[in-house]
Amino acid sequence: MDSKQNKQKPHKTKTMSNKEIYRILAFEFQQQDSLGIKIDLIAEMVSSLFYPNDQNGEAKQNFKNLITQSFKSHCYKDEINEESFCNAMNSVEKYINEETTDRFLQKIFKRHDADKDGFLDQQEFIFLMKNYKDSHLTEADMLAIYNRMSQGDPKGVSYDNFKKYSL
Repeated sequence: MDSKQNKQKPHKTKTMSNKEIYRILAFEFQQQDSLGIKIDLIAEMVSSLFYPNDQNGEAKQNFKNLITQSFKSHCYKDEINEESFCNAMNSVEKYINEETTDRFLQKIFKRHDADKDGFLDQQEFIFLMKNYKDSHLTEADMLAIYNRMSQGDPKGVSYDNFKKYSL
């Protein structure tokens, strides 16, 4: 028997885009219930996915409020259709992407703020840069970046400046 005949072709799985998922969900939520119940259900489901371990519930509640507001602003006459669902979820997705980036930058910043004063001093900043640096950066380059980001503040680089220059 030919060895080529024995080999099976690998199964290819098609990944659905967010828009395709939104369309399926929109169809499910077009049923007879009232808009408020549907929006509350959507908000609860999505916020539980993104904030499963929220200790005091504040972040989850704020996210639920954002989702509710987004759906109410995109839905017309108590109707969730495919277009309104996709538009609402796209605005929520944009927020999620921004939120995820912010949380990632906060983790990096806090991890390197050894003295926990809310600023990266020169030593902390250089340590961060050595962990994440481009291989072409020299120590002089890192100091120049530090000076630009700290904007002459003797405390060092604030989180706001770190975020501004990191994005």
